[in-house]
Amino acid sequence: MGDAIKSKKKKYKKKVYNQKNIEKISKLIKDITDVNPFENTRKQEIIEIRSLLIYVMREVEGMTYDAIKNFFIRKGRQMDHATALHSYRNFDLYCRYNKKIEFYYHQILDKFGTGEARKAQAKSIIEKADPAEVELFIYMYEKSENEKEWSN
Repeated sequence: MGDAIKSKKKKYKKKVYNQKNIEKISKLIKDITDVNPFENTRKQEIIEIRSLLIYVMREVEGMTYDAIKNFFIRKGRQMDHATALHSYRNFDLYCRYNKKIEFYYHQILDKFGTGEARKAQAKSIIEKADPAEVELFIYMYEKSENEKEWSN
């Protein structure tokens, strides 16, 4: 029985995140916004930028809330996973009331330019789109694919 438990533990490896990408993302956010998201304050402007960073770390890099917490602690900002979760969940709210946040988000995705960033950008656009527009887009895409098949 002890061997069965040991073999299960070997299957679960901790995911390693690309620290260079995460550092680039945080530096890019600082450069674009002129705000330090690691500053220990509750000012609304900084809370929103911090939320932007957490959202990008989660959506683009696929980081867990615990990994995000650890990154912030290494940068000198006290945080727990629940704070990261709260900030992530409020990102859409911040975008709704402060259009700069959404603008910064798309700037970061454009400048970061990875496949994951593009997927996150597409997901963001689709989630905010009118369902009728999404249906129309799918119809147009399928029609163009069918025309390609007929021409071959």
